[in-house]
Amino acid sequence: MSAPALDSRDYIVAFELESIADCPADFQVSPKLSGFEAGLFLPRDDPDWFGRSAYPPRVILLRDGYLHVVAHPEAAEPGWEFPLEHLVAVEAGHMLLKGWFRFTGCAADKTLLFNMRGYRAVSRFMRRFRQQWLGPPEASSAADLAAVAEPELGIKFGYALSAELDRSEAVRSLLFQPPRESRGRRWFLTRVQRTPGDLVALTSRRLLWISDRYRASYAPYGTAASSIRLDRVVGTGVTSTAHECALEIRTALGVTWTIPLAGDRRSETEAFASGLSSIGPAPENGPCCRSAAERI
Repeated sequence: MSAPALDSRDYIVAFELESIADCPADFQVSPKLSGFEAGLFLPRDDPDWFGRSAYPPRVILLRDGYLHVVAHPEAAEPGWEFPLEHLVAVEAGHMLLKGWFRFTGCAADKTLLFNMRGYRAVSRFMRRFRQQWLGPPEASSAADLAAVAEPELGIKFGYALSAELDRSEAVRSLLFQPPRESRGRRWFLTRVQRTPGDLVALTSRRLLWISDRYRASYAPYGTAASSIRLDRVVGTGVTSTAHECALEIRTALGVTWTIPLAGDRRSETEAFASGLSSIGPAPENGPCCRSAAERI
């Protein structure tokens, strides 16, 4: 008696893929993607009472300088691909068990959701992804290591930074504002307002922004790490009012970071921005994200 066919929609844990043979059998992965350099399976969202999921299982592959995303064939979701050299920014975040990737470049902006079960496989894949997208990191110097130690980042942001940095990736400068808490009273009730923290790091190969902001609110149990390639940055600036300021980082392809900070950090923010003046302009625009059917 033959065993029933496996359905990858029943899988609940992410895992790495080393070859086409590792891809779930019910996926329709093109043989042209054989020989990929790194791969990851992401399970679907936990189904509701009616068996419905917010997103399907997906396979993510890196091959020949392209990021390929293939959804489960029953999802009726077209596959797509992104040339790594034309990616401007990448975000990887988590909030409790909710995880997400966001890939931005040219006119394309793609977000992939996943469950944080199997996060070690996700982390290993992202390190291999960064090796291809950003290139190998340079060795850290004693001055770089000192920059990581100052200012004091605390447990949450210190761990988030160390988890995001690749081995030997050099940190050149840091701008950090820890989460803040303020109290006020309304009628007879005390209200506590928490403002998210932000850490911006200039490394040897990228600008890195780590925040515990989720949908504009403070997220005590999660962080998001966003990266921009240095060769995509074309300008920086600082805007300020009496009570707040913002660091603005602009790219040639229209992606802009606006990082809100307290007004008393204006001089610190301006000093950090001036240190970014040596970053070179981005190369000319190239082809954008396209559906897999247009190329494969």
